[in-house]
Amino acid sequence: MSQKKKDNQRKSKKKLKITAILIGIVLFLDLTPLGGTMRFYATWMSCGRLPVQAAGPGYFNEGTAYYETAPKFNLFPGNREYFCTAFDAEKHGYSADSKVYRFPELKKNNALCQKPTDPESETAAIFSPCK
Repeated sequence: MSQKKKDNQRKSKKKLKITAILIGIVLFLDLTPLGGTMRFYATWMSCGRLPVQAAGPGYFNEGTAYYETAPKFNLFPGNREYFCTAFDAEKHGYSADSKVYRFPELKKNNALCQKPTDPESETAAIFSPCK
């Protein structure tokens, strides 16, 4: 084999190693709390539409835990929880408003208006039946 072919093979092996390392780094970052794009797109595909994402209460727990429509493209969405519908997000305790707790989807579906089966439960204290 000529020296030129050996040099080309070394270069191509080096490129392959660099590419494999870069792909590994991207996959590693995506599986950590910094990433999350795979989880976002998997949720989008399983739901069949753009999911809603949970948003935190802000710095020093100011405001309420709420949900918002997820952006179509977000390179680093972070460690967020995704729901198919706003109703699912509200069932998990996320508000529709970032300032006060508001659950319009639960009220619309009459989920808040049902009497709790156990009157001593925490849920009974938080959500009272509609009048």
